[in-house]
Amino acid sequence: MAKDSRHHAHTVCRAVAKSRRKTRQAATADLWSMSDEDVEATILEAEKLRAQADALALRLVAEADRRHAGERAGATDTAAWWAHRTRQERRVAKGRARLAESLDRHAPTSAALVEGAISVDHARVITSCVDRLPDDLEDPTVPARAEQHLLDEAAHLDPKTLAVLAKHVLTVVAPEIGEARDARALEREEREARANAWLTMCPDGKGSVRGKFSIPELHAAMLHKTLLAYAAPKHQTATRTEDPEAEQVERRPSPERMGDAFCEFLERLPTDGLPKLGGLNATVVVTMDLESLVGGLAPGVLDDGGVISAATARRLACEAGLIPAVLGSRSELLDLGRRTRLFSGAQRRGLNLTQPTCTADGCDWPAHLCHAHHDQPWSHGGTTDLANARNLCPRHHARIHDPAFETTHLPDGKVAFHRRT
Repeated sequence: MAKDSRHHAHTVCRAVAKSRRKTRQAATADLWSMSDEDVEATILEAEKLRAQADALALRLVAEADRRHAGERAGATDTAAWWAHRTRQERRVAKGRARLAESLDRHAPTSAALVEGAISVDHARVITSCVDRLPDDLEDPTVPARAEQHLLDEAAHLDPKTLAVLAKHVLTVVAPEIGEARDARALEREEREARANAWLTMCPDGKGSVRGKFSIPELHAAMLHKTLLAYAAPKHQTATRTEDPEAEQVERRPSPERMGDAFCEFLERLPTDGLPKLGGLNATVVVTMDLESLVGGLAPGVLDDGGVISAATARRLACEAGLIPAVLGSRSELLDLGRRTRLFSGAQRRGLNLTQPTCTADGCDWPAHLCHAHHDQPWSHGGTTDLANARNLCPRHHARIHDPAFETTHLPDGKVAFHRRT
């Protein structure tokens, strides 16, 4: 007769099965009879239970990896097998597997997690910090002291605050070397943050543009303070409320208020102090007829092809970097410049409206990145006016002056280049 395998289950297997039954019973039990004190105390104990369960799972994952569980199942690695079997995101499973491997090398942190004294997030901060410590430390006790210091701080700090402290742990446990190393690390971090800064903007086709960015902490602080200044509630006594709590909520900047503040910030940028773009201040040009400017309804056209309402154009025309380009009775562009060797800003704006891209055949380089070129060179008597001007991107501007190429003026106003034979 076969023996019942349940009587020979491993201690861990029996403990997990029993814990699941007990937890399921507790999770479905009526809570109304618990006292307030019991509810509050049990919430804290439940969080410790969560940490202990995580500790067990991570230990089991580390053991499964040592036994090549993923390889035996035909997966790329144990983390991928674990993600598939437990329906986790592979990215999350791989991160937890790395933590499991790290905890094997950090017994104090592992023990604290087993006791429920810290969370998985605390453990990740601590192990990552200690693993990043330099390999050339003269005092071999520094990593252990750093780990213990962070464990002590984790008793009263959340993981995010602990991570900030962890960046300077060497200054605390080994001040004789930590200050200089922290300074170098901070400088390196700032350089990398600036080098890796990015921003994306994508129109949604419904009149809005969504974007994301990554910028260094310094510039984020600058932007945040600026937007807070614009988002701060105006001193309007008529909107004051007798409820201090409600007033405090009203004063807290919401995402919507911060978004509105960002728009106002952009509208009020001092365009005359911005770097020049294609020979012009970085301004937005709006084309509209005189009737709309003084009160009509026809929209204004932006120099990038977008449109704005006439009301918005009128509101912004005097405040922001919007410059109306007034058209004559036959829609011809009025002369905006003066006769000098270099085209003026007014002339460049006019040229960009009539030539929105590079005028080399087949080139779509935008006008604001182009150079203004004299068709008849200034040195040969050419005039600096719009009739003698064309937009050329830097590459084609260099080519039009290159004697190795012959320039052909096409009927549509474009130019084509052919290498001379």
